[in-house]
Amino acid sequence: MKGYIFVYMMTVLGIFASPFMPFIGICVYVLFGVLVPNALWYYSLDETFLNTGIGFSEIVAYPLIVGWALNHFGNLNIGKATLPFTCLCAYTFWVFISSIVTGWTPMGQVQNLMNVRLILAMLIALSLCDTPKRLRMFIWVIIFANGFVAFELNMSYLQGFNRLQQTGYAGMDNNFFAVSMVVGSILAFFTGLAEKNVCLKGLAFLAAMLQAHVIMFSMSRGGMLGLVLAFIFTFLVLPKSMTNLTIFALALVVGISMFGETPRKRFVTAFANMEDLDGSAQSRLKSWTNCAIVMREKPVFGVGVTKWASYTQSRFGIFLEAHSTWFQAAVDSGIPALLFLLMFFFTSALRMLPIIFQRIKVPDPAMYHYARMVFVAIVAYGCSAQFVSLYAMESVFYTITIGLIILKIIHLQALEEKEQERLRMLEMQERYGYSM
Repeated sequence: MKGYIFVYMMTVLGIFASPFMPFIGICVYVLFGVLVPNALWYYSLDETFLNTGIGFSEIVAYPLIVGWALNHFGNLNIGKATLPFTCLCAYTFWVFISSIVTGWTPMGQVQNLMNVRLILAMLIALSLCDTPKRLRMFIWVIIFANGFVAFELNMSYLQGFNRLQQTGYAGMDNNFFAVSMVVGSILAFFTGLAEKNVCLKGLAFLAAMLQAHVIMFSMSRGGMLGLVLAFIFTFLVLPKSMTNLTIFALALVVGISMFGETPRKRFVTAFANMEDLDGSAQSRLKSWTNCAIVMREKPVFGVGVTKWASYTQSRFGIFLEAHSTWFQAAVDSGIPALLFLLMFFFTSALRMLPIIFQRIKVPDPAMYHYARMVFVAIVAYGCSAQFVSLYAMESVFYTITIGLIILKIIHLQALEEKEQERLRMLEMQERYGYSM
């Protein structure tokens, strides 16, 4: 019942607030995209709004787009965020062209629609978030959604049912969702470092801990590897103050304490010799080999979006997924699609570096931690994604959107400073001319 009331309250808020305050609408839309309410409260919540056949996110999206248009499409002067976002648009366009060239399928249509919806949501968020206050609110929406899902999965696990490993979550298996939790835990940890409010700081660290524990009992080697890399790169980019090092040490102790015997044994199998690999690891290596073969044979448009599994049946006589986001992008839509996708992640991470090392002035010191968060999240995701095929994982792309928003805010600040300097010079010239 609690989920029913919460979701319908948020839906009504999104519907009626979006035309006048589209920022609230995009927050509700992102909340639903990460939370997936009908999966979380499947026992009491219908899959659609009032059984209309329209999903909760979708019914908020329509008034949101109207409100966005009435708001003159926000502020699209996004500065250095232009290149990463253009790369993502180019990837989406190439996937669409590949779908047409290789033959349109219903599943391909769904995938293309998901890509377009994700890009549109990112663009709306990017255009409407133009102040540090709005950025902070946007971040907390994602933290709340990820943290609450992690809390529910932890409760189920402690009650004796490992829901994530047994049934997955929202159509995602344990490996898929564990990668989402890696990114979510990074987001929560760095937000905890950035927060000045003690209560919010504690909530952020609690959300990070809950998500880290989900990764452990998911038994996902890719997720565990991503978490290990997150610890390593967090230490590398973290300012080495006594407070930060103490918090990091505590987080490391908590992480190691959660890394029990069963997940530890599962994790080390990823580094076993070829003859000692389990069936899952061996199938991944076989899949990657098949992917490399097809990439040479069909380098431009691939075999078609969502067609890889059936293609392997006819081409290699075995039904296998790619088990890698990067290989999946290449065999589905061609090497150009892979390059565009990699460029999106690479340029997003690269443009965080000057902010991380404080070579660029920011309007809010917390944004330095946010930039570190985005950089570490991209690195951890990039490595984890090698072990699982991830299709348009919303929480990951929304986290990178945070980095793009930071770039936009810095750009707007620079423009404002230039304008103030110009006005100051004009004022001085007027005074000088008058005195002459």
